[in-house]
Order: sequence, then structure tokens, then C-alpha cells
Amino acid sequence: MKRLFKWIAGALAGLLLAAGLALAGWHVIDDSPPIAQLKDEASPFDADALFVLVDADMAATAYADAILHPISDAKDLLITLESPGGQSPAIRKSEVPNTVMGWPGSMTASKDGTLLFIISARKAVDRGVQAFENRVQEDMPRARLLSVVDAQSGQIIAQAETCDSPLSADLAPGEKWLLIACGNNEAQLQVIPLEEGQPSKPRSFSLDVPDYELAAAEPGARFASVHPSSKAAGVILHNRYVTLVRFEVDEEGIPIAASAEAPMNSEGWLSMSRWTRSGGHFIVADVAWGPAPTDALFNGKGRLISYALSPENDTRGIASEAVVSKSPEGFEFNRTGDLIAVVNMERTALPGGPLGLAPGRKASSLSLVSVNDTSGALETQGPPVGFRGVLPEDVAFDADGDQLAVVVFQDHEKPRSDGWIAYFDIVREGGALKVVPLDKTTPLPRGGHDLHVRY
Repeated sequence: MKRLFKWIAGALAGLLLAAGLALAGWHVIDDSPPIAQLKDEASPFDADALFVLVDADMAATAYADAILHPISDAKDLLITLESPGGQSPAIRKSEVPNTVMGWPGSMTASKDGTLLFIISARKAVDRGVQAFENRVQEDMPRARLLSVVDAQSGQIIAQAETCDSPLSADLAPGEKWLLIACGNNEAQLQVIPLEEGQPSKPRSFSLDVPDYELAAAEPGARFASVHPSSKAAGVILHNRYVTLVRFEVDEEGIPIAASAEAPMNSEGWLSMSRWTRSGGHFIVADVAWGPAPTDALFNGKGRLISYALSPENDTRGIASEAVVSKSPEGFEFNRTGDLIAVVNMERTALPGGPLGLAPGRKASSLSLVSVNDTSGALETQGPPVGFRGVLPEDVAFDADGDQLAVVVFQDHEKPRSDGWIAYFDIVREGGALKVVPLDKTTPLPRGGHDLHVRY
């Protein structure tokens, strides 16, 4: 009997040692950027206003464990920071329905920044609900709502029903219509005509995509961006495929029909997209996940993909790729269109317990990627730079392009903690561009996720 106990104890000790070595090896092989040292603020963030959407319904960690950690008096908000580079920026809070459950694309704005268009695909959850039985993606109640907001007052001036599962909104050049990506297989796109910013009767388009089978999981369009010509849109289908959709328009220039090209498979898990300044290339972020809950636990580094995609020619394919870091959900161009800031949330949305041992949970990161507008070539500028914060999903350049603002959902190990906006300098060292975290933040309620800047 003693021999048996000794054998069991030895086996358990061996298993624990093997598990410890495996965990240590995972952290070495699957390394993540450490939190960089903060720098004293060098210059103000040069912008007229920052607009932030705040979702009150859940902690960031609910993505992993479906526990909401509700805050009793929390409400969905639009937060406006006037003159954010000043010593004491004016902060206004307005109640506006929105949701974090989707890629960063819930808010777009008129060119002059006077009107904001905000979609919400999920309804508010009763604050008495502590957790869901299944994943939040399955149990969070659905909505189909567009809100038009006067940016000066923060008041909702119009609301309209959208398609089922509106996942991104993009205002067409000319501002006569809004394009909605719809997460369903019946009508993947919706166009909402606008009359002086007021929504009128929507037009839904069911895409007959060549050489393509509709997927049951993650259905429909997940993100859509209007081409600068307004003649077409780049569309991400089922988080895996990219296609160009051409529009037939009426006498007002508003689409009345849509036809899709054969899609290109990314071999990744795509989040959001932007067109290059000339419209010759379509830039898409790949978070390197998949549909399974564990895919965001064992994912490798993400990337930006530059697709040759334009309604002006028939050139198709991947023009360039740039590796960044883990889970690059959001990115944004500077005003000159030659630099992209990428916010990598790493694995910061994982809760404590056994999942807390995973690498990439202690810090998020930022990457810089340069863009050649003619060729679509992408080039990563230096290594990713780590910073404190959970689930940062969106980023914005200031007017000069030498500072960044990043919206942070909440703090580490504190599911009911406030979020904040973090600020960063972009500096040149030895001929290379580098991101430097600044010792400056603007506090927010928990739940900030989408960010828009007005210059």
C-alpha cells in the first residue's frame, strides 16, 4: 500500500512538473509585449472633440465566462470630450443605445462632425441578470436600431429600425446614404437614404455571391466599407471572406441594386476594414481567431492584409501583409493616409482562475504599420508596444498625426472598474517610428469601445 501511495504521489508530482514546464514554455514561445514605461506628456492631443461609445451591459471578461458583473446604475452612453488636448476638457454624457458586441464600427459621422450615426445590434440587459447560461454572443438580447445624434448637444434627433443584426455603419461620400453590414444570410447589406441627416425608408440587398456557400455560423456581412467613389463597397462575409460589391444607383446617387464578385478567402478571422486614400486597396485586420470559444485563447499573432480591390479595375488578390500582435480588433489611418495605428487587445479579456495563467492577459499593445497608397504595400514599424488596460478596441490619430488616443474598456482584475482613454506619442528614433505611452489618461465609465475624432 505504501508503495502504491508513493507511486501515486510521484505520478502527481510528475504531472504538476510537466504542467508547470508546459505553462512556462507557452509563455516563452507565445510571448506578449510588456507594459512600456510611461513618459511625461510632451504635447496636447490636437483635436476639436473625441466621441466615445460606452456599453453598460457587461464586463469585458463576459466574452470568456458569460458573467456580466452588472453595475446597477450604469447606462449606455455617448461621451463627448470637447478640446481633449486642453488642461480640463469639457465632458458631456448622453444616453444613446449601443453595444460592444461586434467589431469597432458602431459609429460613423458626417464630415463636419455635426451628426453621429450609431447602430446597436443588442438590447440593454436588466441589471438583475448576473450571468448567461450560454455564451454572451448567444444569449444577449438582439436589437436593430439606428440612432442619429446631434454632436453639439448629444441629443438623439432621429431613430430608425435597421436590418437584423446591424454590425457596422459607414457614411457614403456625399453623405446621402448610410451603409449597414447585416449579420444575417437573408439581406447582408442595407442602405439607409438620408435627407439632411434624417433616415428614410431603408433598402435591403440580398447578395448572390458567386462560388460561395452561405455559412450558418457567424452569418452574413460582418463589416462593410463604402469605396471612395461611392460606386461600390468592400464587404467582409462570415469573418473569413472579402468581396467587392458594386452598386447600381438612382438619380440621387443612392444604391438601388447590388452585385457581388466572387469572394477571396483570407484563411484568417477578419474584424474591420478601411479603404486606402486612393481607393486602390482594401485593408482588413485578421485577429487570427476562429468560431470556437478557445480560438481566442490559442491564437497566434494577427496581421493587416492589403487586398488589391477596386471597382476601377479587375486586379484581385492579396497585395501585402504585415504582422502585428495578438487580436488586432481595431485600426485607423492618419489623415495623410500613409500610417496605420493598430490596437491589439492581446488576451486581456480573459478572466482570472485557470484562464488567468494564459500569456497575453496582462497587457494590451499598439502597432504602427506604414502604407504605400499606390502599391498597397504594408510594413510594420518596430515591435508592438505594451500598455495597461483590458479590451482596447479602437484608436484615433490627432490632427498632426503625432499622437494617438485609445479607448480602454476596464482595468485588469477589476470587472466593475472604470475605463479610460490612454494617450500615446509617435516619435522617430534612429529613422524608425515608435509609439511611446504617455502619463495621461481621461477617465470613463466601464464599457468604452468605439472612438471617433473630430478635427
